[in-house]
Amino acid sequence: MNREKKEGLISIIVPVFQAEAYIGRCIESILCQTYDNLEIILVDDGSNDGSGEICDRYQQSDSRIRVIHKENGGLVSARQAGIAAAFGAYIGFADADDWMEPKMYQNLFEAAVLADADIVAESFLDDFGGSCRAVPNRISAGIYRTLKEREALYKTMICCSDFFCIGLAPYLWNKLFRRELVLGHMLKIPQKIRVGEDAAALYPMAAAASCIAVCDTAHYHYCHHENSMILGGRDENAEYENTVLLDQFLRESFARLHMSETVNEQLKRYSVNNLLVRSFGKTAALDQKNILFPFEGICAGDSIFVYGAGALGREVYRYAVSCQRLNVKALLDQNAACYRKIGLSVCTPEEMVLADSDKIVIAVFREDTYRAIKNSLLAKGADAGQIRWIDSRAAAGLAL
Repeated sequence: MNREKKEGLISIIVPVFQAEAYIGRCIESILCQTYDNLEIILVDDGSNDGSGEICDRYQQSDSRIRVIHKENGGLVSARQAGIAAAFGAYIGFADADDWMEPKMYQNLFEAAVLADADIVAESFLDDFGGSCRAVPNRISAGIYRTLKEREALYKTMICCSDFFCIGLAPYLWNKLFRRELVLGHMLKIPQKIRVGEDAAALYPMAAAASCIAVCDTAHYHYCHHENSMILGGRDENAEYENTVLLDQFLRESFARLHMSETVNEQLKRYSVNNLLVRSFGKTAALDQKNILFPFEGICAGDSIFVYGAGALGREVYRYAVSCQRLNVKALLDQNAACYRKIGLSVCTPEEMVLADSDKIVIAVFREDTYRAIKNSLLAKGADAGQIRWIDSRAAAGLAL
């Protein structure tokens, strides 16, 4: 760990596992950055496809690239290996199946220097096979330096206006971090955490930062593909245990930073979000009378449509089909065409043939999104009594 940092150098750490179809595109997008004072650390985390060989070829072609080959240990382990090898004054991260536009690190570095920031955060681009939409942070762009400014950010960074509305997007890959902050926290993250690794890193680092800059630019393409959107094959007990471990780690981290009073209620809501998205079946079993808890009024034998092809909607749909006590007619989404591009069977609301006895489960977290969907369904002839949404009070009572 006794690595001498190099001023102005950015270390970009890319964990690589079974990514031979995507890693070349990711590396090329880093090599094409307009800011070229980079070291690119590719951590092959025990891949058994051609990923490691691809990384080695790129290392031979550009002196800025270094490759680490290691046994598979998961994302936290791979990132920690990359951090241990890094020289940069700033550290960034990328996922092997994503890519970034050429000005990303120029923009992040200039913002970091201008504000003398410990963290710079951008928006990002949700990429469905080339169809992109910008996803901004819900915290306003600006510089958060004074204690008053940072406290305002901390009060909404995990969960802001709506019950499940995240303020500062928990991802690492659309941000730049001062080296000392990364070394001081990310090497402490338990390697057993396999979901929520970004949140385990970001939020405690934000709580420890002296200055955070939030930009409204977006250069990072978060790419959805069939493997990343799969509807099934999940060990719900393991997912539940992971959520509990993540929650405990974050609570302990915030306690050390004397931040518990500010963030623990937000953290509770974030962890409930994870329970519903990652272990819905285990969560639904809490209420045998309502087999789609926390969606009220869904009974065995009902015919339903699930509206929403995001993470929650896919999980609700998967569970509803697998439990075999419901007649699940279709997964609906206004952006069905985007999801079809990556292999998901999703229908538009216009393709829905709604019977009087059918129910529509709106599986989204944000209340404003729910209300917009509800109004559109009412305009299409649905009855208000057919529409179901999250009982947020019941969800808030979930125990971890």
